[in-house]
Amino acid sequence: MFDLWMGDVELTTLVLLVSVAVLLPLQLLLCFRVRSRLVRLLPVLLLSMAALCCVVGALAAPGWDGLGYLMLAMLAGIMLLLCLAAWGIWAVIRLLRRRRGRGG
Repeated sequence: MFDLWMGDVELTTLVLLVSVAVLLPLQLLLCFRVRSRLVRLLPVLLLSMAALCCVVGALAAPGWDGLGYLMLAMLAGIMLLLCLAAWGIWAVIRLLRRRRGRGG
């Protein structure tokens, strides 16, 4: 994996910790408690737009600046994958609840 530093802070580890500790539970909370599909999809949409903006910035940036934008796009992609993992966890739990209620 790559290491991205900002001063004394390693951004890669920080993003992974924040994603697992904050983003995953928040997305699970939204999936289980909110009925509106648009509100449940809000973190996915925001992170997708952030990753897309970073990719566009990488293509438009001159020289080595594009590499920094690509690294930021990968960090946004990591957070997006955790949101999608939360959606998968929610779908499996929902399926298990339905099966248990039907014939269990």
